[in-house]
Amino acid sequence: MLATVATATVSHAAEFPAQISPGDQQTMLSQTNSVRAQAGQSGLSWDGGLASEAQSWADNPASTAGGTLHHGSISNAAENMSSGGPGQATGQWASEKSAYDSDPNHDPYANQAGYQRWGHYYNMINPSYSKMGCGARSGVTVCRYAP
Repeated sequence: MLATVATATVSHAAEFPAQISPGDQQTMLSQTNSVRAQAGQSGLSWDGGLASEAQSWADNPASTAGGTLHHGSISNAAENMSSGGPGQATGQWASEKSAYDSDPNHDPYANQAGYQRWGHYYNMINPSYSKMGCGARSGVTVCRYAP
């Protein structure tokens, strides 16, 4: 399991949809695939099962307990979380590219400190993943990536 362990304050000021709309699905997939293409990786496909899992975790109060983001239990996959809405999350994660580019060690297991700075971006471009699915509710957007 790869999940960034960033602590982010969860703001409930902005209301998000209770789930990812078809338009947001397409936007998030397109933005992710653009980031992947720039990194020389093939595109992902949208996966309804991953989206359902991500939505279930987003809906779980434990995902934002204490006002911070907490990753769910996943295996053979990765998870990105954001306190931004679906329209902001992908760009937020992609913005970690500069930290990734400036760090010569891209091994998330051997370089946990680096992974804290660029892990969301790494999850987006990981060549092991071929599909993604996302969910959201007020205060949290969750995307999962899998082979």
